Amino acid sequence: MLDDFSLSDLKKAKRDYRNFNPNDAKIALVPGSRPAEVGSLWRPMQQIAAALRKKFHNATVTTVAVDEATKGALDSTRLMNLRTNYSIDTVYQTAIDCDFALVASGSATLQVAAAGCPMAIMYQTNPLNWHLLGRWLVTTKYLSLVNILADRELVPEFMPYFRSVEPIIETVSGLLNDKQGLTQISSDLLSIIQPLVSKKAGPAVARLAIAMLD
Repeated sequence: MLDDFSLSDLKKAKRDYRNFNPNDAKIALVPGSRPAEVGSLWRPMQQIAAALRKKFHNATVTTVAVDEATKGALDSTRLMNLRTNYSIDTVYQTAIDCDFALVASGSATLQVAAAGCPMAIMYQTNPLNWHLLGRWLVTTKYLSLVNILADRELVPEFMPYFRSVEPIIETVSGLLNDKQGLTQISSDLLSIIQPLVSKKAGPAVARLAIAMLD
């Protein structure tokens, strides 16, 4: 996924929030690509975005859909109190253009990180299944790819499930009011992506495969 990025792309993505006005925040919603994932996250993401627009009156929202069919499904279930633009399959570019993102846990978080865009990561699994099985199988300290790579909670993660959107609204509101914190998160995201961009996984795996064939 990151092989198409260069170190110069990461340098260009570096951002400074010193002059950032949270009232003009550009917020991205990335509810995922799988139908079940979108179905569980789209409504709470909208509720969070609508609440943030009440706090930050000039904030704008852009939603990334994986394809036209998903865009149609999202728009047909859009809450009446939320205005959003839509973009098709442009996670990285939308993250470049936005100040903050709400992202479904998964590979999209790495694209958002490569854009240096601070984020909150969300996932909604069945609590019963998690406590019966999931928590015994998943042994990492953190659950999102970004925080696993950082080995700390670099960005807030609300997973494997959340019971209310209120803590998410409060956390994101606090971050949008913290210019220094946003700048640091952006810089740290680019730092954890840099080794992955430098290494070029595709050619490295190809060399391993050729060596095994030989």
